[in-house]
Amino acid sequence: TISSIPKIPMRRHPRKHIPLGADNFLSVLEGIEGGFAIFVGIVAGLYFQNISHDLLVITGLIGLVVNAFNSSAVRYASQHYIDELDGHEKRSKFHAYFIPAFVEFLTYALVSLIAVLPLLLIQDSLNAIILTSLVTLVILYAAGWYRGRLLGRHAVRDGLELAGLGIAIIIVGGTAGWLLAGMAG
Repeated sequence: TISSIPKIPMRRHPRKHIPLGADNFLSVLEGIEGGFAIFVGIVAGLYFQNISHDLLVITGLIGLVVNAFNSSAVRYASQHYIDELDGHEKRSKFHAYFIPAFVEFLTYALVSLIAVLPLLLIQDSLNAIILTSLVTLVILYAAGWYRGRLLGRHAVRDGLELAGLGIAIIIVGGTAGWLLAGMAG
């Protein structure tokens, strides 16, 4: 009978203290991880188009702002839609959806500005892109390491994983720019 089946005790993991609360902490991590390497990949790709350094910087900054807004809009919409589908829509949409999305926007924009500083300060586009790429990878590694450490996981592995994804994004952007420059002439 069912009552004769031995009960297996369930292991419960203690809840971790998450800074800023789970939603805002997730927004900060997604703001850091969320794709500012895309911006670096785009700038790396544009390098092969032989555009002026100023145009490269302006295009990169526009991409940064648009990506930050897109990232936060996706955060807002996806959480809101999931809650609607589950029938658990929050009463205070401002606190439940807007604040985490805004936190993600600010984090994305601020961290991306740190990564873009070499482009703003160094006039040689290739050296600026190389340094921007390195800064981006350090930030991604640190974010992954911190997440892994905070959650009691493999901090180094998580850091390398995020940095590896950043490398892939930057390579795809640079390769796409190089291929398109070759096709254009």
